[in-house]
Amino acid sequence: MGAVMADSDADTMARLDRLELAIVHMTDVLVLQSERMDTGFRNMREETQAMHRGLGERIAAVTDRLDRLIAVTMQERTLGIERLAKIEGRLARLEEHVGI
Repeated sequence: MGAVMADSDADTMARLDRLELAIVHMTDVLVLQSERMDTGFRNMREETQAMHRGLGERIAAVTDRLDRLIAVTMQERTLGIERLAKIEGRLARLEEHVGI
């Protein structure tokens, strides 16, 4: 019976050794996965920040273009109004000269 107990103890120890190795392996895998996830999240954060910077730059460019368009439009309208005023002044003088 002593030999059976020794075999049982040896089997138990072998099983515990395998279990310990399995736990160490699982821990290594979990640490590796955690590092990969951290790297992935870091990359995603950097990409998101880059996208926000790019979007900000595009918005600034569009705003600048709109500002220039508004300025040109206002300038053209002002010139158009001034031209019309000059034409009306000439017409009034012509009508006065002709006697209308």
